[in-house]
Amino acid sequence: MADDDIEMGEDIEITELVDEEGGVLGTVVDDVVVVTSEDGSIVDETIDVFDAEGNLVAEEEIVDVYDADGNLIAEAGSEIIEG
Repeated sequence: MADDDIEMGEDIEITELVDEEGGVLGTVVDDVVVVTSEDGSIVDETIDVFDAEGNLVAEEEIVDVYDADGNLIAEAGSEIIEG
């Protein structure tokens, strides 16, 4: 990786929450964005929970910062509960 190269990737997973009869109760969306450079990386993960009507019920965001050796050097998070 050259000195000024920055790489970015994103992974989104969506999981349906269903009852015993197979009816959808809601969904969980897990979105992870990773930005990496020679100096380290940042991982931003957001987890959203939606009810069956698509309304946001809860959200959690965690941001981790790693140095060039992969050591965690900072972490911040927030949680929102709707309701």
